Amino acid sequence: MKDSTGAPSNAREKLGLLPLVALAAIISGYLLLVIQLHPGNFFGLTEDDTLYLSSAKSLAEGNGYILPSVPSTPPATKYPILYPWILSWVWRWNAQFPANLSAAITVQLAFGVAFLAAAFLFIRRLPGFNSGVALLLTALCAFNPRVMFLSANLMSDIPFAALALGACVAAARANDEEAGYGPVVICAALAGLAILTRALGIPIAAGLLVAIAIRSGWRKSLTFAVGAAPFVVAFLWRSMLIAPKIQPAAASSCQDSWRMTWLYYTSYTGFWRADVLSNGLFWQTVRNDLLAVLFQPASYFVKANDIGIPVLALALIVVFSMIVFRGGVRLVSAGGWQPIHIALGFYLLPIVVWDYAVMDRFLLPFLPLICAGIFWEVRQVVSQVHTAAAGKRPKGVAIPAGFLCLSGAVLLWAAGVSWFEEFRTIASDSDSRAELLVEKRIAYSWLKESSPQEAKVLAYEDASLFLYSARKAVRPVIFSPAGADRPEILKRDLSCMISSAQPISAQYWLVSDDDFGYEWEPANSRGREREREMEVKLHPIFRSSQGGVRIYKLDANGEAVRQEFVRSEN
Repeated sequence: MKDSTGAPSNAREKLGLLPLVALAAIISGYLLLVIQLHPGNFFGLTEDDTLYLSSAKSLAEGNGYILPSVPSTPPATKYPILYPWILSWVWRWNAQFPANLSAAITVQLAFGVAFLAAAFLFIRRLPGFNSGVALLLTALCAFNPRVMFLSANLMSDIPFAALALGACVAAARANDEEAGYGPVVICAALAGLAILTRALGIPIAAGLLVAIAIRSGWRKSLTFAVGAAPFVVAFLWRSMLIAPKIQPAAASSCQDSWRMTWLYYTSYTGFWRADVLSNGLFWQTVRNDLLAVLFQPASYFVKANDIGIPVLALALIVVFSMIVFRGGVRLVSAGGWQPIHIALGFYLLPIVVWDYAVMDRFLLPFLPLICAGIFWEVRQVVSQVHTAAAGKRPKGVAIPAGFLCLSGAVLLWAAGVSWFEEFRTIASDSDSRAELLVEKRIAYSWLKESSPQEAKVLAYEDASLFLYSARKAVRPVIFSPAGADRPEILKRDLSCMISSAQPISAQYWLVSDDDFGYEWEPANSRGREREREMEVKLHPIFRSSQGGVRIYKLDANGEAVRQEFVRSEN
């Protein structure tokens, strides 16, 4: 049987019991490794997770989709509603935090299982791929350290990847000649749910619409458009028509810093305009993002920091990138353009202009396609060497065959070293956060018991503080990504370290040893250095027993007050 591209299709290959058992084993291994990382320790690291869960709490309590942790509780317009709405059922089931955190992690892992199932189905129906290869590449996705790390965090990356990849699988099925309209409806629903999970679902849906229109004509494409339209309208109504009012700030040199902080919480597009366009960094951002896109496929498998020799690391990344792209081109030549290729083309348009170049997260839905490209290229090279050897030219084949074996061994060594080092780093970060979490919880309890209920707080893990103490909070400052290219912008942000205090009338500032841990360098190290400079002149009103967490009093002008005593807590 052939699909609409004219290439052999595996869509009708009967799926036996053995592949299902093997897939279940892969998924079980994936779950065990993620659980071994102790996902609860990462809660609060990215801040996205705590904002999702705090908004979910508000939805469960009937207060609407807002940011309850932020002073004035503005409408939640930064993220689409679906993921917080799903997490709201965790609160309805168990309203006790942090006891309900394990249930939220279970929801996240369920999406991880869905992503791996979608990856298996996607690879299995690629022309020239069978169930055995699909299982191998699914395992490669399942045990990738980035996949496991993102699965251990309550962020929308894994749910979005599952929905987006599932929509691509359904679109491929919809384009089969004998397929009816059922797969089109399923594709539209999955694409729509992806839109309500992340704004990047819109280019995915646009790409799939074009793919269906090209292969299957206007009737199926119209069906898809009608099915996806309500989701698009719901997304646009929430994100475009509701604009939370910024809290006024006194005129000062840090006024723009506070505006950036407010936009960070309420509008990704507004933040992007203020960061990229206002600073004249559009084309520089595009250049940086294009380079990141080119090298990210290789970075899923080889980390430059984990390879001791910089020149070798660069060479390995370049070679790995060439393998991915050559394999992708060969795959298209053999099986034609798939819906996922067109979706990827549309998807890259907003990504290459975005100021947060987190490509390991952005390209996650396409990790199975990357793995397929690697496998196809390796198989083609091995096949060519084998064909040459079969042509009875052993002398001419010996050198390239030896080089191929040596290169393969080096690449496997580099991938193995990178996997081990990254997994060990993630596990180490989990352990260190667990140790400091004990001190943070004591600080949160102190705030809950010793501060007025209406008190406002500055804290890097602000929404986490809210969930533990019921005190509203924001981050002390938001570093503009433009500071990575313009040092003077980072210097400005550092000079406004607690610029958020005055606009929200903050009374306390909580400082932790791991503040700015999820920031880019040098914002990470410079931010901590600036905190230490400010703390030298102050005395905390609270200090944890190990000194890892401190709380300072702020005056009416948002300035830190020098106290005459230090209070320690065990």
